[in-house]
Order: sequence, then structure tokens, then C-alpha cells
Amino acid sequence: MKGMLKDRLRELDELYPVWEKKTIWEHFVDTADRVPDQDFIVAQGREPYTYRQTKEESLRIAKGFLAAGVRPGSHVALQMENGPEQIFTALAASAVRAVKIPVNPSLSASELKFVLNQSEAEYLAADGPLRPEAEQAGLKQVIHLGEAGSLKGLPVTGWESFLAAGQGMEIPWLGKAEYGDEPSDIIYTSGSTKAPKGVLLTHDMLMRSAFASCRSRGFELGRRIFVPLPMFHVYGYVEGLLAAILVGGTVLLRKGKFVAGPVLDFMEEGKANDILSVPSQMMALITELKERPRSLKSLHAVYCSAAACPSWVWPQIRKNLGVDDVITGYGMTEVCGASMQTAPDDTDEVLQTRVGRILPGGCSGLEELGGRQIAYRVVDRKTGLDCAPGETGELWCKGLVVTKGYFKRDQANARVFTSDGWFKTGDCGCFDEKGYLILAGRVDDMYKINGENVSPQFLEEVLSSCPQIYTVCVTGVPDQKHGQVGAAFLQLYEDTPQNRETAEAYAREHLAKFQVPKYFIYLKTEDWPRTSTGKIQRFRLKEMAQAVVGK
Repeated sequence: MKGMLKDRLRELDELYPVWEKKTIWEHFVDTADRVPDQDFIVAQGREPYTYRQTKEESLRIAKGFLAAGVRPGSHVALQMENGPEQIFTALAASAVRAVKIPVNPSLSASELKFVLNQSEAEYLAADGPLRPEAEQAGLKQVIHLGEAGSLKGLPVTGWESFLAAGQGMEIPWLGKAEYGDEPSDIIYTSGSTKAPKGVLLTHDMLMRSAFASCRSRGFELGRRIFVPLPMFHVYGYVEGLLAAILVGGTVLLRKGKFVAGPVLDFMEEGKANDILSVPSQMMALITELKERPRSLKSLHAVYCSAAACPSWVWPQIRKNLGVDDVITGYGMTEVCGASMQTAPDDTDEVLQTRVGRILPGGCSGLEELGGRQIAYRVVDRKTGLDCAPGETGELWCKGLVVTKGYFKRDQANARVFTSDGWFKTGDCGCFDEKGYLILAGRVDDMYKINGENVSPQFLEEVLSSCPQIYTVCVTGVPDQKHGQVGAAFLQLYEDTPQNRETAEAYAREHLAKFQVPKYFIYLKTEDWPRTSTGKIQRFRLKEMAQAVVGK
């Protein structure tokens, strides 16, 4: 851990004595004016960009947007890989008060068409191959990082022409602070379920969320954060980019597939203090470091979240990466990322069984929420009443960082919001006596065997302690006799008949009889269906399990 936590918190509180509601662009400009020569973007194979240089590049793009007809409230889709131009363009959209729609470059044809149409995108800025689906999306213009062209009549403006058109433009509303409550982003859910929805988030909501994370984690000023996660989702965007802006920090970006050896090389070269990761990435780093140990001298913090993590991973992070500040968290796009985190000094036992406590808000919280930005209830779905302490129920939330709704999805909004404004998360869990959340999984993931509730997450926690099991995920499948039964997907360290027998014996020994999965399905690393952020797509596993059961 770098320095004393209390000293780092004191620095943050001195920098932010009161919370001011601003746009993302205004927060960035404040930092750029304070530390203009500090590195802001370090991208592999590129010269670093300081805050001053980033501001200049972003303003050039902002003026190009104005020349193209972008105005406050215009919907601008951004389909770019992690890199300097992606960040410049995102900041430029904030500067002109456009609503940004981050788009995953890997979307299928039907998904891309759906997102562009449903978000009512008017402009598309892209850096990869242009897809014909964009023709059918009602766009006014496509701006491409490469050369100009066309998509059957839809104009495509090349980057240099786009920038040249903006020379001499002025942005009349720069420096005004009353726009913090305007929509900043429509971020589509990541695809771990079948129906992506556009989550409306404001500038102030996103920056408050980032600030709460900075305080919870005790960010030092100038922290260098390696972000191997796509910034078209909230995890990398809020915990990486926006958090770095608040502390005059640096984001480290590397393109290409996550390969442990080259990733560690880049972290060393970039002097990374912190890494944001998902369990699959962290497991790859641990395996690499076991085989080829090395010291990451600048690294002092690790954040591993966004999916269930095998229990063995936490002590191995400390041992192999040489850090004490190791955390996990819980959240969702609808609450601007993490709303709960473990503490930097929590033990492995806490990390193995809990996902955190509600983040302290510091100056950005509300007195009526106990200084936090958000409140949670645990609710019995049948009665709508609060559960007794320690009883598992659905998590409902309300507060400053909770979305006001899904874009143009009235029926979905009616399902998830109560008449008095509580948002039904669809997650199940309970809080312990210290305020830590014990997560039981998604409402849709829970299943019943002969009337007995089964939590896949609980089974996964137990089975991940088996020495033979590398990764595990459990889902329920229909069964004529019992209603539903469990199907456990397992990846073993070494897949042999003996190890399979040992893993299944471990399940019988450590689980109640009704909890033991009926089916054990063994996978290799490449077999797991994952989202772009590394989450296992449970609905795909359900389909795979039903296919196996039906044979």
C-alpha cells in the first residue's frame, strides 16, 4: 500500500472540500489547468499525452463536431478501441454537451443495427472497418479515423477533413457549470443477458461514482492506472478514466489480446500503480508469474471484479503480484459502476465471501443517506416488504447515482422502478452485521429443487475451493422429476479422469445432497462464453446445459 491511507484521504479532501456539480469536460479542464504537464494517457507504442495536450486535441475534435452540426443533446455513437483518440473524442463529446453512446466494436451485425437505431444515434465516430449496418441506422454522418468514403450514399468524413472543418469554430457554453445533470452517456448493458438496454447516465452521476471509488480505495494524487478493460463499459470508464481525471492520474492503455507476458512487460514499462481486472485476466497473470516470477516495483493496488472470482485467486494475487491493497466490488451499469467495494485492508476471507460495503461519498454524499450516494433495501419479492436481517432477498436501490431509466424503454422502466422510485436490481443477497453484502446471484439465476431454493453463486464459492477446480459456474436446468437441477460447468487445472472424479466427490462432500449438481460439464479456456469485459454469459451456459441434457 502506497503511503498511509489517512494521508491519501486527507489529500483528496483538501482537493475536494465540497462537491461541485459539473460536466465531465469541466472536471477534466480543472485538472488540466492544475497539472497541465502531468501524463494523462500512456498508450503502448505511442508518445504519452499530457493533460495539456489532451485538452488541445479534444478541443480540435469538439470544434469538428460543431462544424458537423453536433449540438447540445445530439446523440453521438462512439465505436473505438481503447486508445488516445477514443479518449479525445469522448471528452470532445462532453465539451459540446452531446450524449455519447459507447459502442462495442465487436458487436454482431444485428446488435450494431439495434444499438444505433434504438439509441437514435445521429453521428457515428469510428476507428475500425465500417459496417454496412450503419446505412440503416438513420445517421446523419459517419466520422472515420481513416480516410473519407461512403456507405451507399451515407457520407463518411475522414479524420483530417473533419478536423479541418472545425478550425475557427467557437464553443460558446464552455466554462458553465449548470449542465452537470444533463445526460452524458447512454451505455448499453454488457450482454450477460439477452436484451441489452440503454442506460441513461448524467455527467454528475458518473463523476460522483468515480469520486466515491477514489475515496474508498484511497487514491493518491497522480495514480497510474492500467486499464485492460474496454471503456465502452462502466468499469473501465468510471474506475479508470474518470477516476484518473479526479486525481490528476494517468491511464495506461494497451491494444490487442490480453496475453499475460506482454501485459506484465507493459505494466513494468508504464510504471503502473494499479490494475483494473476481471478474474480471467487475473488468473492469467498469476499463472504467468508462477512460471516466470518478476517484481512489479510500481504496482501497489489491484482491483478484480465484474464476475465471481475463485477463492484461491485472492491469496495468489498478494503472493505473486506482491501487493497488499487488493479489492473487489459490486455494482452495475444502472448505478454508474461500483456502488460497493471491499476495503484496501480487508482480508482474503472477506474477499472470498463478500463483495463490499456501500461506498462512502465524502463531500459528494448526502447527509440523509449517511454520507453515501446510494441506499439499498433487501426485499422479499413476493410481499414487497423488507427482509429480516440476514435473510436473502432482492436488492433495491435509490440515490444520486441510480439511473433515471432506460432510454425509450417504457415497459422495462415500469418493471424495474417502484412508484416511489426504488430500482429493482434483479440481484439477490443480504447484508451481514458489518454492512458487507453477501451476493447470492441474479434473481433469474436462482433455481428450485423440490421447492428448495438454490443459489448458484453459493455453490460456485464452495466448489472453487476444490484444489482441482480452476473455474466453475453453475446453472439450473429443467427436470421432470425435481422441477430443476443443477448443471456445473468446470475447468480443471489438469483435466484427467481422476481429477474429474475428485472434483465431483468434493461436491458431494461439501454440499447438501439437494445442492449437488446433477450434471458436470467440463470446459477448456476457449469454451467459456464471455462478454467483452470477461463476464461469463450465463444464458449461453443455460443453452449449452439444456443441449447436453436433451441428448
